[in-house]
Amino acid sequence: MRANEKGVEEKKAAEKLGISPRFYGILKSRGIGDGDIPRFLAPSLDDLSSPFDIHGMREAAERVRLAVERGENILVFGDYDCDGISAISILMLALKGRADADYFIPNRLTDGYGMNIPALERIIAHRKPDLVITVDCGVTAVKEARFLKERGIDLVVTDHHEPQEELPDCIVVDAKIERKGFCDLCGAGVALALVRALFGDEYKRYLDICAIATVADVVPLVGDNRIIAWHGLKMCASSPRRGLKLLAGGEKITSQDVMFKLAPRINAAGRLGSAMKAVGLFLDEDYFMLKSLVEELERDNARRQAICEQVVSDARRALRGTDFDTDRIIVLHDPSWEGGVLGIAAARLVEEFKCPAILFSGEDGEYKGSARSVKSVNIFELLSRHAELYTTFGGHAQAAGVGMTAENFEKFRAAVIADVAENYPVSDFLPQEEDAIRLARDEDFLSLAKELELLEPTGYGNPKPEFVLEESGMRFERIGFGPHVKYAGGGLELMGFSRFSGLPGTTRGRTSFAFSLGVGCFRNRLYAQGVLRSVTARTVEIDDAEARMMCLHQLGRTGSGEVKKASPKEAAAWAEDPFGTAFLVFGQEELARLYDTIPATKALPVFVGVQKWLNPASCVVFAPSESFDFSYFKRVVSAGRPLSGSYLPYVAERTGECFSLFGEEAQPPVITDAKVRAAFVAFDTMARRGERVRTPHDLAAAVRAAAKLSAEEYELSRLILENLGLISVSDRGIITVSRQRTELMRSAYYANARHQ
Repeated sequence: MRANEKGVEEKKAAEKLGISPRFYGILKSRGIGDGDIPRFLAPSLDDLSSPFDIHGMREAAERVRLAVERGENILVFGDYDCDGISAISILMLALKGRADADYFIPNRLTDGYGMNIPALERIIAHRKPDLVITVDCGVTAVKEARFLKERGIDLVVTDHHEPQEELPDCIVVDAKIERKGFCDLCGAGVALALVRALFGDEYKRYLDICAIATVADVVPLVGDNRIIAWHGLKMCASSPRRGLKLLAGGEKITSQDVMFKLAPRINAAGRLGSAMKAVGLFLDEDYFMLKSLVEELERDNARRQAICEQVVSDARRALRGTDFDTDRIIVLHDPSWEGGVLGIAAARLVEEFKCPAILFSGEDGEYKGSARSVKSVNIFELLSRHAELYTTFGGHAQAAGVGMTAENFEKFRAAVIADVAENYPVSDFLPQEEDAIRLARDEDFLSLAKELELLEPTGYGNPKPEFVLEESGMRFERIGFGPHVKYAGGGLELMGFSRFSGLPGTTRGRTSFAFSLGVGCFRNRLYAQGVLRSVTARTVEIDDAEARMMCLHQLGRTGSGEVKKASPKEAAAWAEDPFGTAFLVFGQEELARLYDTIPATKALPVFVGVQKWLNPASCVVFAPSESFDFSYFKRVVSAGRPLSGSYLPYVAERTGECFSLFGEEAQPPVITDAKVRAAFVAFDTMARRGERVRTPHDLAAAVRAAAKLSAEEYELSRLILENLGLISVSDRGIITVSRQRTELMRSAYYANARHQ
C-alpha cells in the first residue's frame, strides 16, 4: 500500500474509533489492533484472565479453603518491598473474619531476602502455623519447603519471579512456570488472583492496593496489569483508603502520586529494616495510629533518600578510571552500603551510564547484591549463566537479586564483564536516542496532550510517549533565579529541570528537543506542558561572542595537571574509538577546524554546554558548562583556545589524560577595575532601594544600563563580585550586598582575566 493510501486508511480507522490519527498511530505502534483499542482505552474487569490459568492455583485455592473450614492457623509470609507489603495486605483483608491468620515480613537487615530457615524457626516457635502461604517470594525456597514439610507444616508458594530448575516440594503458584495466559503479574497480582479463586468478586475491594503494587513493581502495564492498574487507580482517586490519603497528602490520589509519593514511602520501611509496620497502612483504621505511621514512613523515606544519594555518589567516585571499552557492566562492592537501597541506586547508575549495574554490600564472608539493566540486556539471563557462583538468586529481565560468598566476588565480576563483552555488541551500550514521535511547531499540542491521558497509567510496557521537536531559535529562559528553565510559545510550554540549567543561550541553531507531554493547569487555564528528557544539537550556530559568555566560568578554575601535545593522527585514531575521548571546542570557528582536521569527529554526538549522560562515549563538547564531568573519559582533547590558561590543567586533574591538539594559548577577556566598580555600584543602588528583580535577564538589563557595560563585561563583573562574596541574589530575586573592602585579585575570575 502506498504511503498516501495508508494515511487515508489510518485516518478513516481513527475517525471510526473517535480518536486522532496521531493518537491512533501511537496505539498501533504498541501492537494494539483496531479491535483491541476500545478495550485498551477503557479496560473491563470482565477481560481479566482466569486465575486458574496460573500454575498451581486450583490446588492452592483448595488447600486454603480447607484451612479456613478447619480453622487452621495460617501464616502469610511476604517480601519487604511495596509489592510484598501490598500482597500481604490483600490476603490479610480477604481472610479477616474468616480465618485465624497472621503475617510475617523478614527484616531486610537481619533476615535477608525471602524465606530462610532461621526466620521460620522463630515463626514456628512463636506462632505455630498449620499452613504457611508465601506472597511475592518462595519459588526458589527448596530447602525451606523441605524444612517445613519435615515439621508437618504445609506450604503454599505464590510468587511471580522466574523459577529455577528445581521447584519447592509443595503447592507452587507462579504463572512463569507454564506461562499460560497472562504471566507478568506482580506478587500482589498473584495474591489478588488467589482471592478471586477463593472468594469471587470480593477481589474488587482490593484493586487499589494491587494497583499500587503493580505500578511500583515495574511490571509491564499491559493485559491484566493494565486492567488492574486502571480500575485500582480510579478507586484511589475516587475513594482512597484513609492511610493512603494521609500518605499522599491529598483527597485524591493520581498515578503520579503512586509512583512518586506512595510507593517510595511504602518501600522505605523495608529498605531500612522492618516492613511489618507498613502493612498497617492498609489494615489499620484508627486515624491517630495511621497519622503516626505516616510520619514514621516519611522519616524513613527521607533517610532512605539520603542514604541512596550517598551510595550513588560513592559508586560514581569508584567508577572514575573505568575502561568502558572493556567494562560495559558496573559491578561494585562496598561493605558500608545499606543493602536496602542498592536496587534504587543501581537503577540510577543504569540511567546515568547506560549500562547494567550490580551493587553489593555486606561483609563477614557473604555479599548481597541488587542488579538493574538496560533494555538490551536481560539481566536474569545474564546472571543465570553464572549461577554456580551464588548462594541465592532470583529476579526477572530488568531486575535481579543475588547473593554470594566474598571469595566468589572477583571471580563473578570478571565472569560477567567477559560475558557482556562476548555476547552483547558495543552498540548496545552507546547511548541511543529513544524512538520518539516527531512533532511540528504548528501541532495542536493541547488536544494531543488531552488524548494522551487515555494512555494512563503509563510505565514499563506502556511508557509515556516521547516526542521530538526539531527547531531553530527556541530560546529558554531561567525560571526566576532557580535552576529550572522554560520555553513558552506556539501553544506549548517546555520545562527543563535542574540538569538543564545551562540551557539558556545554547539553543541557537537547529536543536532537537525530546520531551514527554501532558496537560498543565494554571488559574483554570489548561495548556500543553512538556518535560524535557534530552536536548541534542543538530547544528551549532552560536556566535563566538555568545560562546565566550558560556565559557566565562573557566576563569574561576585553577589547576596544575599536565597538558600534553597530541598530533592529528593520534586524535583521528581516538575519534574512531567508541568510548573514552571528549574533544573540546570553545567557538564556532574552532568546531569547523576540528571537523576539517579530524573528519571522523563529524560522526560523534555533540554536547552544547550540558551533557546528557555520564557514559563516556566519545563526543564533541562545545563550550562545556561549569558542571560538565570529564572524570569518566580516558582523555580530553582540546581543539581550541580556552579563556583561561589554568582551565586545561584543571580538566587534566579530573580526567585520564589531557591533550592540546593545536597548542594554542588561552585568550582571556579584558576587564577593568572601573567596570567592576561600576557594576558593584549598580548592584548596591538596587539593594539599597530594596528592588526585587524577576529574572536574571531583567537583572542584567538593569545593571548594564546603569553601569554602561557590555554583556561580557556585566557577566564577568557579576562572577567576580559573587566570587568575592560582595553580592548575592536569592531565588526570589532579592539582592544582598556586602560593603566590606577586599582586593579584586582575590577572585580567580579577576586574576585569570586580562586587565587594562
